[in-house]
Amino acid sequence: MGESSKVTAGERIARFTGIAPRLAVVNFVCFLAFLPVFSWFYLLVNTYIHASFDTGVVDLLPGIGYFAGLLLRLPPLVFYALLILSALLLGPLLLGLHAVTGGIVTGRHVWVSDFFSEALRNARQGVILGLFCVVAGQLTLWNIFGGLHSDTAWLAFLLSVSRWISVLLFLLFWLTVPFVCQIAVSLEQPLWAVVKNGMILSRVYLGRGLLALLGIGLTWWVTTVSFPGLSLLSLPLLSIGFTAFVQTAVSRPIVDRYLLEPARRWQNDNSK
Repeated sequence: MGESSKVTAGERIARFTGIAPRLAVVNFVCFLAFLPVFSWFYLLVNTYIHASFDTGVVDLLPGIGYFAGLLLRLPPLVFYALLILSALLLGPLLLGLHAVTGGIVTGRHVWVSDFFSEALRNARQGVILGLFCVVAGQLTLWNIFGGLHSDTAWLAFLLSVSRWISVLLFLLFWLTVPFVCQIAVSLEQPLWAVVKNGMILSRVYLGRGLLALLGIGLTWWVTTVSFPGLSLLSLPLLSIGFTAFVQTAVSRPIVDRYLLEPARRWQNDNSK
């Protein structure tokens, strides 16, 4: 008989304690690479909301603002060059991060080198995915917080509806991303199939995704808005990796059940 597949709580804690320093290193690399994109969205959100509401000079995202303020003091040409580089690295590094968290969730040994190798292996799909995230994020945030305005009643109503649609799309986008990332790093599929399967699985397990998103949102709110001082440690060392880990804990078992296991059975049947 095989060994029991049950893992005790102590074993889980020991396993995570061993992997935590590596995850912190990966988080720090992602933080440095993503910071220009974070800074850009920080600037956009603050600008849109200050333009729409009388908020004075209050910093609406003070946690991220600590770090974004450093980059926003750079000469514009330097900042925009870093922003372009960050947008290009976003997707591949995000897939590398999800490969690491996927290994943690499935109990495999993962190393910092796996993060870079998986990012390189999935670079082509990652670049397309990352650029789409940046463009789609900017368009939806613009329509939610900025967008067009009209004094005509019927047109104002349509613009209001479009904003709520943007909110829905933004929510569905964040629910789909973890499934897309886990499928991309686990299966050899064209990007359109990865996105299609990710959308299907995220809709089927909408409830789990919403609960995970709520927990992630509360964590970011506490560490970047309610107690922004915590972000001095949480953003460089924890927040990004924690977000990916929670997303993976929800998405990976579902991807395994509906995509990876059938693919393995098909491969085994055809190899006989």
